[in-house]
Amino acid sequence: MNEKLQYASMLEIPVNTCNITLTPAKKGRRKKKRREESEGVKQELIEKINQKNQEMTIPEQDGLESLVDQPLENPESPENSASVHAVENKKEKKPHGFSIIGAQVAVIGLLIVSIILTNYLYADSGINVFFREVFGAEQTVSVDQREYDDFLPVLSMGDAEVTLTDGIMSFSGAGSVYSPCDGVVSAITQTEDGKYTVEITHSTNFKSIISGIDYAYAGLEQKVYGNIPVGFVRDGVTACFKNQDDAVISDYQIVDGGIVWSV
Repeated sequence: MNEKLQYASMLEIPVNTCNITLTPAKKGRRKKKRREESEGVKQELIEKINQKNQEMTIPEQDGLESLVDQPLENPESPENSASVHAVENKKEKKPHGFSIIGAQVAVIGLLIVSIILTNYLYADSGINVFFREVFGAEQTVSVDQREYDDFLPVLSMGDAEVTLTDGIMSFSGAGSVYSPCDGVVSAITQTEDGKYTVEITHSTNFKSIISGIDYAYAGLEQKVYGNIPVGFVRDGVTACFKNQDDAVISDYQIVDGGIVWSV
């Protein structure tokens, strides 16, 4: 296309001169006449060429470039059909993209619904505990309000003999000391003779007090169990139970190493 434009531009240049060749004359007068005729023919030829160039219409660049944008004359040709199929294939990819976005939105919606239902139905689920820890939400503290007669304490001190007087149990001998039932160490004190007194809370209404321990194994606020020692004694230890009023509970009996409440 550029070569045609250059050629058309060259046609617009007017002709200023040309060469005319005539058969040379032998005599001088005829030679001069031939030279004059040559100049006349030359001038006439230049005028005809310039006039012909002016009559020619040269297509503009915009017109030539517009041919590229014209619709295809034969849409049934292989080249045209290939381009049409390429456009159709591009358009067919859009629904696939929309389906992926729709699936992602659906998954996000299911997650939100699951979180809401879990938060409503299971307050202590893992995800709720996680959000409470991360965002500092107030944690609901469960309060154990069981009474002392809801527990079944078990005394375990090996072969040591035990006596019961007004709710105070006395164990003789040496050995490991265990908590009567599961609980949390709520206080540890040491007397003047170097022995320890361990207070174990089982509920808000029931706790155990063990005094005379030579070596305390459990620490403050530590959870203890009935099968794990809380200390060791050399020459006996005393223990008792207390209620929510911090009064010693005495209405029980010791039967086969277990506590039987009188109520």
